[in-house]
Amino acid sequence: MEAVSLTGITSVQMLLEIGLDKMKKDYVSFFIGQELATLTSLDCFISTSVDLQEQVHCVPKLHHMLEIMVSCTVLLQFKHESLFPWTQICIKYYRENPPDEKHVFQLPVSSALVKKFYPDSHPEVWKVDISSGHGPKEAKTTWQVSTNPPVEHTMSNNTGLLSDSTVNAGIEEKMYFITVVKCSQVHFR
Repeated sequence: MEAVSLTGITSVQMLLEIGLDKMKKDYVSFFIGQELATLTSLDCFISTSVDLQEQVHCVPKLHHMLEIMVSCTVLLQFKHESLFPWTQICIKYYRENPPDEKHVFQLPVSSALVKKFYPDSHPEVWKVDISSGHGPKEAKTTWQVSTNPPVEHTMSNNTGLLSDSTVNAGIEEKMYFITVVKCSQVHFR
């Protein structure tokens, strides 16, 4: 067996490779152990056939996906049936994009999953998107309830307002603004 010189950058590079391999295996073990992903779906994140710099960029991607899943599990108490599709959405995004902690994931959530948070929450913004149809016949409607008016000049108009006293008989009086946006891609002839 040939001896490897541990002088210069060689020893640092070997240590980096060992650390990267360990961290990637830990992340992958979580996703596979929780049955949120398969080894095949995570292959692009653990591949050693890419250069070292690309392998380093995969670690924050795996970490961000883990943070999303742990937050949904611990804070929101979501179960596997909700976490699995969210994991797949995150994997698909990070397979094609660089690490980005400011990216906003739009994860599908049914109202039944968050129903337990309604009585105790005092939201600044609640938003619901409803889509129907597919392709050129798709129609989308968005309802948003917010403590801020959609535009400044609506402050004097009371239409679309909902007082906190009608929502929650609390001490603090808040005004909620309701905004509805409809979008349809149906073309009329």
